[in-house]
Amino acid sequence: MKPIFAFLSAGVVALVLLVPGQLSLANDQPSSATYAVYAKIILPLKPPRDGSHPIVESWISKNLQKRGKSKLRAVTQWVRLAEKGEKTTQVWKATIDGKGWGCPVYGTIVERTKDGQVKVELSGWSPGGAEIKGQTLAAEIGSRRIAVVDTGEGDDSGIAYIALFVGPALPDMTSTRK
Repeated sequence: MKPIFAFLSAGVVALVLLVPGQLSLANDQPSSATYAVYAKIILPLKPPRDGSHPIVESWISKNLQKRGKSKLRAVTQWVRLAEKGEKTTQVWKATIDGKGWGCPVYGTIVERTKDGQVKVELSGWSPGGAEIKGQTLAAEIGSRRIAVVDTGEGDDSGIAYIALFVGPALPDMTSTRK
């Protein structure tokens, strides 16, 4: 019995040494190093004919079609939002086909709550700013949501949509540090 116990104990120690940071307790808060929040801007516009534009993923398309939006155009790729201590990420320069559409849009993670939520802020859009609805989502890899840039009419008829996705923190998709 002692040799089996010694073998199992050595295996557990080796596993812990080989995979530090991947083992966690259920009550541990996720580290910002293990996941990131990504955003993609979608406009209710017809896509260009040349096909040289970012794709609108099927989950985004299905969600917005349920809201009555059939013409959808992604104007950005997935962009990682800045963490605390990082310079705010420019998500979109606010140009479509080389023409100005509004004000540039910047994004950042503003809060990670104790109940496992993450809240983002996307500012810009117009000189007066805009109200964003739905910018909080679960802080788990795979969580996704569509936020609405509200027109002020209160009927979910957004002038733009922001697809939000929680994914692994990839080193090649980092924001600029301060």
